[in-house]
Amino acid sequence: MSNYDDVAPIDERPQRRREYSGASSTLGLAALIIVVVGFGIWFFEARGGGDVPALETNGLGVIDLPRAQNPTGQAPAARSGRAAPNFKLADIDGQVRSLTDFRGSWVLLNFWASWCDPCRSEAAELQAFQNRLESLASGRTPFVILGINQQEAASDVRQFRDAFGLTYTSLLDPSGEVSIAYGVGKELPVSVLVDPQGVVRQLYTGKLRAQDLASLQQDYLQ
Repeated sequence: MSNYDDVAPIDERPQRRREYSGASSTLGLAALIIVVVGFGIWFFEARGGGDVPALETNGLGVIDLPRAQNPTGQAPAARSGRAAPNFKLADIDGQVRSLTDFRGSWVLLNFWASWCDPCRSEAAELQAFQNRLESLASGRTPFVILGINQQEAASDVRQFRDAFGLTYTSLLDPSGEVSIAYGVGKELPVSVLVDPQGVVRQLYTGKLRAQDLASLQQDYLQ
């Protein structure tokens, strides 16, 4: 059984001082800085939830959102009022799901990892929330929770699911591409509420509290 309390240490390397070693060395360092800064700008834009390019890795990851399924007329982005970036990911049983498969339902995307302490307690609360919604009278718009795991093995995700008795769908994001598209970094959990038309309505950073779930049910699911 996996120990979910073990957290990998963060590799923090102090910046080292460099001594001047001539013009050629200085020019080389300047070129390196330009490359690094350029990469940093790209990375910041990707993590910041900017307009999302359609990137695919073996058919999985961020994929195109058909124009007919974008009610906003703007490029998909992880921002309130914009169409949610479309994606295709496999669940822990190998079944491939895309976000548009759930069009017509409220969808709560929950980005998590097993090493994340708040994710563990949140998972139990999300399961209880789903159970509560399922017990309500029928006739309401369906509500779906998609747990999107960050770059962990399917076996670890399966053990986590079994340990917490989760019945909502657990998807694997092995490359982290979908997480990046939604502006998700190492600060987990992060949740995104998508409406039945595929538009982002709420973004939640950190563990969802009981009052958050109560407000969600009252404001969107009545």
